[in-house]
Amino acid sequence: MPGNDIQTLWPHLLNTDDAGVAIKTLDGRYLFANLGYARFACAELDRITGHTDAEFLAPERVGAVTAAHEEAKIRLDGVNIECAFQTDRGPACYVVTHFPVLDDGRKLVAVGVVAVEAEGALRDHLEAELALKSANQANAQLASEVRNLEELASTDRLTGAWNRRHFETALEAEIHRALRFGHPLSLVMFDIDHFKLVNDNFGHQAGDRVLTEFAACIRSGLRKSDSLTRWGGEEFIVLMPNTPGSAARTAAERFRKMVAAQDFPPFGALTASFGVAQFVEGESIEDLLGRVDAAVYCAKDAGRNRVEVDTTGASLPATAEHVEGHFIKLSWKDSFASGHALIDRQHQGLFDVANEILAAVLSSRPRDEIAEIVERLIADVVQHFKDEEEFLASIGFVELEEHAEEHGRLLDKAQRLSAAFHEDSLGVGELFQFLAYDVVTRHILGADRQYFPYVAGHD
Repeated sequence: MPGNDIQTLWPHLLNTDDAGVAIKTLDGRYLFANLGYARFACAELDRITGHTDAEFLAPERVGAVTAAHEEAKIRLDGVNIECAFQTDRGPACYVVTHFPVLDDGRKLVAVGVVAVEAEGALRDHLEAELALKSANQANAQLASEVRNLEELASTDRLTGAWNRRHFETALEAEIHRALRFGHPLSLVMFDIDHFKLVNDNFGHQAGDRVLTEFAACIRSGLRKSDSLTRWGGEEFIVLMPNTPGSAARTAAERFRKMVAAQDFPPFGALTASFGVAQFVEGESIEDLLGRVDAAVYCAKDAGRNRVEVDTTGASLPATAEHVEGHFIKLSWKDSFASGHALIDRQHQGLFDVANEILAAVLSSRPRDEIAEIVERLIADVVQHFKDEEEFLASIGFVELEEHAEEHGRLLDKAQRLSAAFHEDSLGVGELFQFLAYDVVTRHILGADRQYFPYVAGHD
């Protein structure tokens, strides 16, 4: 109901008990309330006048009434809400309108409130709404409890890391992803050196504290895509999707230095021995775990506090090499070629422009120069996606629609991140990660490989 309509009825409403009427100051303190409003509020009049909603309304009703009060002040018009609640007399249902009170100069001076008890079909509707709200709250609470139980079932209680069962499920999924999209996948396994001395000299409670702080130390060095698992005792694993063995080794060396630099009371300094293995197509989970475990033992046999990489498995071609910090230089390999001259030329060109962005970042080029290269990369991606879709349509590629939708999602996000970069609300690192890996490397070496077998004879 508009505020002007209510003000027309104002003289009648003030003198009736059929409707609850009140006037509030702009900060929400009641100047006046009639008996009908006291009935709505379930409070005596002397508890209302001079007080705010929070001082006499039931806590579950305060939020909606206060929000309507504030909205009426902002909109300068009536704001309706529906209130259904239990009283000593049974369920009650009201339609409550907050509206602005203006002086002759149209200046806001107060907020008026009218509360009218609902009847008939409206009452039934409000009671149904209340029942639905209660059911939704119960469902939300149940869902929260289920999530808590799932977390407990998948998490090591001491360290907060994944437990072995959850890790094995995740590893199986990541291997499937690696096989489907051609992504590299690596594991880093590590074991605290001489951990028995902690328990023997300081007790198991101190040992638990060291394990907790050790896990926190490692976790602080993980990427968002990595996950930490407590494999058993003082042994842990980091699962590293989309990561070749060379990059995993660099990460393991970083973890090793972090551990060696930290103090672990009451024991003091600790070290750990690390093993690294990259998944090889055709091997089982047991084979992969066996190789990374053997690498850990090689590290221990070689003197501990070191990183050893498994060399028994056939190496997958590396898609990238570490340059500095978390930045990666993309390296084009002949094995990435599809056999279609235009597409391969465009793919290689995207690698080159991505590396041009990296070079600009590492040489501290001005932000506007980096932005120009970013825009050029996005323009090249747009043209490549267009040419690629035309080619796939010409050969009748059955998954063209899904492929094109993926193009659209990537371009939408690229444009959003680029805009944020231009507005100086996004760092170049996050932008480079998305453009270089999600758009260029992962798409070219993942989704695009699905059509490579159909290229022959269609160049």
